[in-house]
Amino acid sequence: MIGFFKDFVAESKRVVWPSRQELTKLTLNVLGLSIIVALIIYAMDFAIGGGIQGLMYLRGLL
Repeated sequence: MIGFFKDFVAESKRVVWPSRQELTKLTLNVLGLSIIVALIIYAMDFAIGGGIQGLMYLRGLL
């Protein structure tokens, strides 16, 4: 157990943490991409749902 914690501390000292500016930029990139993907999924869901409803209406099921 002691060896594990010594290794953990040694590895923690080697980690290169991003600057505040880099962290903000990367966070905004992730949020922006998440919003774009959500909008694409919403548009596809809306289009497919509308298509299915249109087919059901044409067949007299709706």
